[in-house]
Amino acid sequence: MSTDSSFGRVLAEFRKRQGMSRSQLAERSGLSYPYVSQLETGLRKPSRKAAAQLAEALGIEPLALEAALPPDDISSPSFQRSLAAQAALLSGEGQVVSAMEPLDDVPMGGAPTRRSAPRRTGREDLVGQAVDLIEELPPEERLDALGEVQKLVLKRMLEEHSREA
Repeated sequence: MSTDSSFGRVLAEFRKRQGMSRSQLAERSGLSYPYVSQLETGLRKPSRKAAAQLAEALGIEPLALEAALPPDDISSPSFQRSLAAQAALLSGEGQVVSAMEPLDDVPMGGAPTRRSAPRRTGREDLVGQAVDLIEELPPEERLDALGEVQKLVLKRMLEEHSREA
């Protein structure tokens, strides 16, 4: 089964720039040669841990490789929630109300309502919004959601940099 090979192409390019063979990269990263080979050819999907090990072995920032990681299973509920959160955060238009935000007193016979605290909007507080959204996810889904947000932010930053150049 073949996966998205963009990670493999990026990995191979960084490896070649360093003048390393696959076996040298495998040895320096602590990963097996077959695994590194399968990553470069797109036969395997890398874990975030493996990407970090490879980045360290190559002497590059982990984000340089993480940006090329293939997306998670797009049909999973956590991936769909992550996409919705990313769209809201990166549009600069989304207003996020955290589940941890205090509630007003519960009126007699009524449901609790959110306090009318100022909501964050605009790009200046996207980090705070991202934290709020990610904290609302179940603990086992938080790292993947954060990774997806980071990949999209990095992609947009690179696109903006390309337009400016």
